[in-house]
Amino acid sequence: MVLGIELKIFPISNVRWRIALLFVTLSGVLYIVIAVLTVLAFHWILDYSTDGQLNVLASDLGHAIELNSGAPHFRDWLRVVKTKPAKSLASIQLYNPNGNLLEHYGPIGPASLIKNSNQTKDFRLIVSPLIHDSQTVGFLQIALPTAYKDEALQKLELIIVLLAPICLLGLGITSYLVSDVATAPIRENLNMLKQFIADASHELNTPLSIFQARTDVLEKKLKRSNLDVEDIHIMNSATERMAKIVNDLMLLAEIEGSPQGSVDEIFQVNDSIEQIISGFQSKFDEKGILLQKETCLPVSVYVSEEFFHNIISNLVENAWRYTEPGGAVSISVNCDRQYAKIQVKDTGIGISAENLPFIFDRFYRVDKSRSRASGGSGLGLSIVKALIDSQKGYVNVHSKLGEGSIFTVFLRLSPPISITQQRSWKK
Repeated sequence: MVLGIELKIFPISNVRWRIALLFVTLSGVLYIVIAVLTVLAFHWILDYSTDGQLNVLASDLGHAIELNSGAPHFRDWLRVVKTKPAKSLASIQLYNPNGNLLEHYGPIGPASLIKNSNQTKDFRLIVSPLIHDSQTVGFLQIALPTAYKDEALQKLELIIVLLAPICLLGLGITSYLVSDVATAPIRENLNMLKQFIADASHELNTPLSIFQARTDVLEKKLKRSNLDVEDIHIMNSATERMAKIVNDLMLLAEIEGSPQGSVDEIFQVNDSIEQIISGFQSKFDEKGILLQKETCLPVSVYVSEEFFHNIISNLVENAWRYTEPGGAVSISVNCDRQYAKIQVKDTGIGISAENLPFIFDRFYRVDKSRSRASGGSGLGLSIVKALIDSQKGYVNVHSKLGEGSIFTVFLRLSPPISITQQRSWKK
């Protein structure tokens, strides 16, 4: 089975949250990097300090070792410390050239002579060869347990872990507050742009209506006089298309200018879908495309009927535009948890992976020549996305190039649908 390409787009109502989330994410990554470098640096500092202590201790102890009697041994110092033991953290060991332990002082150290490393699992150590008459007569091994260092590292790591949520929470709150100031000019410019589009669309609507009415009258007069009306017909078609673009822009400005979720209306979707299918039927029949309704559960949604009609109508028209004669378009309604799930499926040309991320952008067309020929303005899917976002819903797009597309709209159910009721519908 060949899998299609799926794109899920969720409504994002507040840019400030996105900025704060991005800032906290980047800060978290930076915090982890700094924390790792801090632990490594602290580990190196402790090892460096321990090595310095071992070197000083080895230098001091060198004077207490007798080398003239063959095998190296401590002088009277060893006998004194055995009778009057001193508190020491270091394990001091004397070995012969073959690595056999001769004498030992202090806590239990490594079990054998270690020449090739200054670190074991439990000890940090130093090994000094004992030279007499240019010959190695033994080895002095001094080891310090690493338990204290490991405990210090564990405490440092614990402090870093405990500070992480506090720092990230503080950074998150700070970034959220700062982002309000940072995005203020952007919001102001965006509002000005929206207002300009709304005002320009409104101002253009009147002269376009007058122009369209006059061209209609002129076309009828020329027809009665048996004169060529092709140029007037072209002008009239262009005016109609421009008027549709203006109306769509006005609708988008109205949607974006109203608060999200402001519509508090409930209605049953099946009747509206029947009306949409009835309204498009002749258009689909003329092109030779099958338009049908599949499984449609009797659900009610939290959205105005006008908004719902605009959403589904734009999706159906989009399916008609990109489906070849002989194809099929279907509409279905189901439930998905607290959402009504409305699908518009077509067997059209499909959408490529490169085009999917941009299909809800304004004036974007998957097939530009086809859209222009059929009168498409490139605003239909933008209106769909804006309407769905305004009602706190979301839309999925599943498409395979050359095989068709499935647009799935999720709108809030109201009232809540019981499980028993859903099962009875499915039967």
